[in-house]
Amino acid sequence: MPKNSTAIYLRCYPEDRWEMISHRRALEDLADRSGLARPLVYLDNGTRSTERGPRLEQLLTDLAAGLVDTVLIPGAWVFALDPDTARTVADRIRAAGAHLVEMASPRTRGTAIPAVTTAGPAGRRALQAA
Repeated sequence: MPKNSTAIYLRCYPEDRWEMISHRRALEDLADRSGLARPLVYLDNGTRSTERGPRLEQLLTDLAAGLVDTVLIPGAWVFALDPDTARTVADRIRAAGAHLVEMASPRTRGTAIPAVTTAGPAGRRALQAA
């Protein structure tokens, strides 16, 4: 896995046989428009938000190792349905030095996890315009 990589994190319960393809494509499009690396997908499919997500744990490990520097999510709900728990996970990602980018939508504008910039001036400008 290359350094300075982009990741997508998704979690769905119950299991989604299409593996959240619409969310995944929207986040991949955001990465493309922003000039980010093709995202690695970390998907906890069929995992409740109250359960330990093995792919989330792998993402946190990769963040700590410096292998990922930008994490794209459709909303904080992928971490947990409880806002405090979701915020704790988001804080862990930021504490690892990564940028956390929540996909903007009418429902998520102004929520607890604001869209933040990614590495590099071009990526920052692109995300601010998205």
